[in-house]
Amino acid sequence: MKKFSTLMLFLLVYSGFTQEVKRESHQIIEPRSIYLNGGMRSNFGGKSRTYLKIDLPPNTVQWYYSFSTSKGKSGVKNLNLALQVSSLFSGSGAITSTALSSIKVPSGSGSIDVYLCDRENIDLFYDKADRKGSTFYHIMEGTVENTKQAVVQINDVKTNTWYLGLKNPSSLDGINISIEVVAITEKVIIETKSQEQEKAELYGNLGWAQFENGNYLKCIAYCDKANAAYKLGWVNANKGLAQLIIGQEDMATETYINAISLIKKQPNPDYIFKEVVKDIDNALKVNPELKGAQEIKKIIGWQ
Repeated sequence: MKKFSTLMLFLLVYSGFTQEVKRESHQIIEPRSIYLNGGMRSNFGGKSRTYLKIDLPPNTVQWYYSFSTSKGKSGVKNLNLALQVSSLFSGSGAITSTALSSIKVPSGSGSIDVYLCDRENIDLFYDKADRKGSTFYHIMEGTVENTKQAVVQINDVKTNTWYLGLKNPSSLDGINISIEVVAITEKVIIETKSQEQEKAELYGNLGWAQFENGNYLKCIAYCDKANAAYKLGWVNANKGLAQLIIGQEDMATETYINAISLIKKQPNPDYIFKEVVKDIDNALKVNPELKGAQEIKKIIGWQ
């Protein structure tokens, strides 16, 4: 049976305090509609380029902008970027690249160019330096060209003030742009452990040592001692696994339900859930017919 070696090391290294990463989303630019004239027609009124100022909040780890387009002056679209980002990335779970694909944006009907620039180069962009024999520089990660709609993720530019330059590449047709900008911040919160919590962790580690030696009843006894001092999610998961192995399926299910509730409220829930599932999988390798194990894995998967 594979033990919680990494988790136990985490607990020992941070003896005396716990560390939690708090993640929040911040709407930098509220949804807005911007109309840009065609390049040639802008000579007679209106404009074919504009820009948005992006003041990144402290502790930004990544930020997003989404946009969609409509031909002509009408066609405001609901992007819901802030709501979608908040639901995906708030809390302490890992930020995954695959999550980006789940953010939805309405289909557009006309193409625009968007350039991520600093203060000096956004002035050159707005002054159309590229049309006057000069140039401007931009950050490739936050730039898209000839695009009707997109969700763009920026990971490398995380501090200070930046600018999104918006350009209508058409010489004749005007275009309406719906755009929104959201940043994600992370803050490490350190909390001092109580004497009761440290005592519970020690009993929990002793219980797991008994589990590894095949002494499942002693494992359960030490877990109960831990719970009497301070309830920890991973300790209850260990107890539940020991109960499964000795055939106490109903009791194990109840213990795992308590474990899940605790894990969700305590630091590093995603990591601990992963380790809990690993231990159940290892138990199934030893006994593929272990009653209740698959059902408990499904419950954990719903979290």
